[in-house]
Amino acid sequence: MLGIVMLTAELRESLRRARRLNEELIESERQAVERQAFLSGVLASSTDCIKVLDLDGKLTFMSEGGQHVMEISDFNEVVGCPWPDFWQEAGNAEAKAAIEAARRGEARSFIGKADTYRGTPKWWHVAVSPIAGPDGRPDRILSVSRDITNLRASEEERDRFVRLAENSTDFIGMARTDGSVFYVNDAARRLVGLEGGDITRLTIADFFPPEQVETVMHEVLPAVDRDGHWVGELDFRHFRTGELIPVLYSVFPVTDATGTLIGYGTVTRDFRERRRAEEDMRLMNGELAHRLKNVLAVVQSVAAQTLRGIPGAEAASQNLSARLVALGAATDVLTGRSWRSADLCELATRALSPHGRIGERILLSGPSVTLKPELTVAFALALHELATNAAKYGALSNETGHVTLAWSIDGDGNDAPFAICWREEGGPPVTPPQRKGFGSVLIERSLRSYFSGKAATDYRPEGLVFELEARLGDAAIVTGN
Repeated sequence: MLGIVMLTAELRESLRRARRLNEELIESERQAVERQAFLSGVLASSTDCIKVLDLDGKLTFMSEGGQHVMEISDFNEVVGCPWPDFWQEAGNAEAKAAIEAARRGEARSFIGKADTYRGTPKWWHVAVSPIAGPDGRPDRILSVSRDITNLRASEEERDRFVRLAENSTDFIGMARTDGSVFYVNDAARRLVGLEGGDITRLTIADFFPPEQVETVMHEVLPAVDRDGHWVGELDFRHFRTGELIPVLYSVFPVTDATGTLIGYGTVTRDFRERRRAEEDMRLMNGELAHRLKNVLAVVQSVAAQTLRGIPGAEAASQNLSARLVALGAATDVLTGRSWRSADLCELATRALSPHGRIGERILLSGPSVTLKPELTVAFALALHELATNAAKYGALSNETGHVTLAWSIDGDGNDAPFAICWREEGGPPVTPPQRKGFGSVLIERSLRSYFSGKAATDYRPEGLVFELEARLGDAAIVTGN
C-alpha cells in the first residue's frame, strides 16, 4: 500500500509538471507569435528597404516596405537576382565591396545611386552587415537601404548656393538679428581687406564709417523688418587702410523653416568703378558744355559782325543773340544730365528766369516730367520766344502782368494725355497780329512736330494763351519703360 501511495503521489506531481511545462510552452509560442507579428509589422511599416542576401549577394528576402519603396509589386520577379546589379556607376563597386566585407564578418555603409524596379532614379544610404549562423560565422547578409533622394536634392541645392556665393564677385554676407556676422564670401573679404581675418567678432556696424552706422542700424534694418528689403548707396570702410568704398547696399531678411527672422543677408556691389565713370562723365560733359558755349559765342560774334552795317539788322542781331542764349541754357540742362533727359521744371526755370522772377511774375506748376532730349532744345527756344513776346508786347511788358506756365498729365502710361498751357494775364490788351513772325512759327510748327501733338496760339484780349497737347510717351520718359 505504501508503494502504491508513493507511486500515486509521484504520478500526480508528474502530471502537474507536465501541465506547467505545457502552459509554459503555450506561453512561449504565444510570445513567439507576438514577436513575429511585431517584427512583421515593423518590417511592413518601415520605409527603409530591408533585404536579406545569401553569401553570394543574391536576394532571398525583401521587406514589404522595401518592396513598396523599390516599386516592386511581386518579389518573385527579383528573388535570386544579384543585388549589386541594381547599383549604377561607383555604387556598383561599393555594393560588391560591402558584400565582400560582410563575408569577412565586417559591416559597411555607403551612399549610391540606384533606380527602382520601374526605373525611377533615387539616391540611397545603405548599411550592410553580416548575419551570423549557429556556428557564429557569417551565414547570410543584411542590407538596409534608406531613400535620401530629397535630402540629396536639398544638399545639392545648398552646394549650388555655396558655389554661387563663393564664386560671386559681389559682396555676400549674413548676420544674426543681434548684428553679429557669421558668413562673408571671398569677394567680401577682398573688398574690405579681411583676407584671412577672423569675422566671428565682427558686427554689421563694423563695416560702415561712424557717420553711417546710425543710418544702417536705425533706418536700414528697420526698413528690412518692415518692408522685406532695402536698397541704397552707402559706403563700406576698408579694415586695413580706412578707405571709404562706395557700394550699392542691398539687404534682405534671413528666415528659418517656420518663417521666423533669424538674421539679415546682403548682396552688395562695389560701386567704385561706376562712381569713377560718373565723375569722368561729369568732367566730359563740363568740357562739352564749355566748348559748346564757345561755339555759340563764336556764332554770335560772327552773326553780329555779318549783320553790322546792314540797315534794320540791329533788331535781328539782338533776336539772334537772345535765341543763342536760350539755346545755351537748354544745352546746360542736357549736359548736366549727360544728354539723356531734362526736367521740365528745371528747363523752364532756366529759360524764363532772365525775363522775370520765378514765383512772382512767372508762375510754374505741374507734376514731375522728364522731357526726352530731342525735345528739350525745341521747347527751350519756344519758351524763350513766348517770354520775349510777353516782355515786348504782353503781360511782362508792364508792372502788373504775370505769366502762368502749367502742365498736367491725365492718367498713367505712354498713352496718357499730356498738356502744357502758357497763359498771360494783366498785360496790355492783345490784338491778333497781321502776320505771324518767325517766333510764332517756331513756337507752333516746331513744337507740333517735335511733340507729335496739337499746338495752338489764341490771341485773347485779356492775354495770349498758348496750348500744347500731346501723348505723354511722345514727349517724356515714362517711368517703367
